[in-house]
Amino acid sequence: MSDVHLATDRSSGRLRGHAFVTMANEADAHAAMRELNGSLFDDRRLRVNIAGEERDRTRSKEVTERTRITSQFRERLNMTYELDCGGVSLTLKMFPDDAREQSWRVEASTKGGGMVVEGAVMAASGRTRATALEELARSSQASGALALDWTAIIEALAAVRAI
Repeated sequence: MSDVHLATDRSSGRLRGHAFVTMANEADAHAAMRELNGSLFDDRRLRVNIAGEERDRTRSKEVTERTRITSQFRERLNMTYELDCGGVSLTLKMFPDDAREQSWRVEASTKGGGMVVEGAVMAASGRTRATALEELARSSQASGALALDWTAIIEALAAVRAI
């Protein structure tokens, strides 16, 4: 970090709950976003992103046709996302791996497309939902079990702030 500005309320002087951090270089900024986004600090979930960056919620038609979220819902202990990945139905369940939500687990299962036996599940854990999903993508690609476009899946989940 090269600079930190804690936002305060002008009239009361109290902290407003967010800060602006200047990083030494772009690689460090992206590493900080990957590692800290979604983690806990003082019992509050951190949201780390680039200030002023436009959130492009529209994606190219090609990516939208390849991967799209068809439903998302909260179950008792987890969030479930169902995605259509070019004819393959992917179900992702994200839930805390421990009671304090300091690590996350992501489970994936597919149906259709003739890729994986129905009901097969892969799982990975990480410090944040994003790192758990990235680990799942890496292990899936290495094993060839879920041959999906993980970049498009991650983009779709980021668009709805799931990671």
